[in-house]
Amino acid sequence: MSLDYPFYKELKRRSHPAARWWRLGDTLYYVGLLPGMLALFTLPISLLGAVLGHVSWPTVGWTLLVLLGGVAVFIAGALLKGRSYRLAQRDGIDVNDY
Repeated sequence: MSLDYPFYKELKRRSHPAARWWRLGDTLYYVGLLPGMLALFTLPISLLGAVLGHVSWPTVGWTLLVLLGGVAVFIAGALLKGRSYRLAQRDGIDVNDY
């Protein structure tokens, strides 16, 4: 659960449009975080395996692609959550109050 989930509940209670941006951003944040972190840890292992001849180089490429894709989705989610914060703040709802 996100630490700012009470903020989302308040947005949802008020039927504020920022709630949709928050929900989408939070989903993308975690969807990008999981493969990004897994690929970050497996990339050095696959690189070492490719250098030693135990793993094929396309495996390293796929691992790098998963890492970059996960990071891109993670950043997109963070930006969407930031957009929800700005929309809510514009209407007087501050994330620090919840």
